[in-house]
Amino acid sequence: MFTLSISVTASAVDAVKRSLTKALPEVKSSHRCEALARGLGYRTYASLKANMDAGHHAVADGAAFTTYLAQHDFHGPGMALYRAVAKAALEQVAERYPTLTAGGFGIGEWQPDDTAAVRRQRFDDDRAELVSDHSAEPFLASLAFVARVERTKTIRPATNSYWLKHIAENYECRYPGGEKLGPVYVPNGLLIAVAIHAGFDAKPHTDDFGRETLNAGFNMAKASLYDLDCEIRPEGARAQARREEERRRALRRAYGSSVWV
Repeated sequence: MFTLSISVTASAVDAVKRSLTKALPEVKSSHRCEALARGLGYRTYASLKANMDAGHHAVADGAAFTTYLAQHDFHGPGMALYRAVAKAALEQVAERYPTLTAGGFGIGEWQPDDTAAVRRQRFDDDRAELVSDHSAEPFLASLAFVARVERTKTIRPATNSYWLKHIAENYECRYPGGEKLGPVYVPNGLLIAVAIHAGFDAKPHTDDFGRETLNAGFNMAKASLYDLDCEIRPEGARAQARREEERRRALRRAYGSSVWV
């Protein structure tokens, strides 16, 4: 499960409202706004508006959102609120990191047939993909995953985002309301955005010439990630290597350190 927070700004609230309009067109606009306010911990939409851009953060509450709508004879699953807030949170990260795309930081190395115009279009397309409507679910699944990762004081280069995204997209969890979430495909750049949103520090990796690459490192404990990888991907290479090492240790304990294994 995840805890989803967001900075309460006018642009974020407008983004959530747009997503809710798409998801719940049958609900009256005024009720969507009031349900949104309840879902962000406010008593009324007016009080939510009064707190916009005041530096406040709110935690999404799907149950409060659903309860308000039910009291007014509308059906609105908590998932709709979580997905709408997730998309708005993703847009906030994208605004802070203007080179972040669905693929990671930038769009990678120049290809033989690239032109400036081609790369510009590719960048624009990848930026749009990062904050598209279908990014909400992988954002939430990844948020639940990174919540289990141990933090460190400094960024560890070995914590490659491309490795992490493969773990995250195999993670199975639940929405706060109990609905199934994951496994789901997670783009590399989206995993980076989730880590940033969750409060981790991120630093793009660089190539031999000092240029930024798509992947990033984080202030995450490698041992913690290794444990999670083995748990989430029990048939993966790291899990198999761990089992093999445990088997060898067991043999050494049983027959002595000189035994060949």
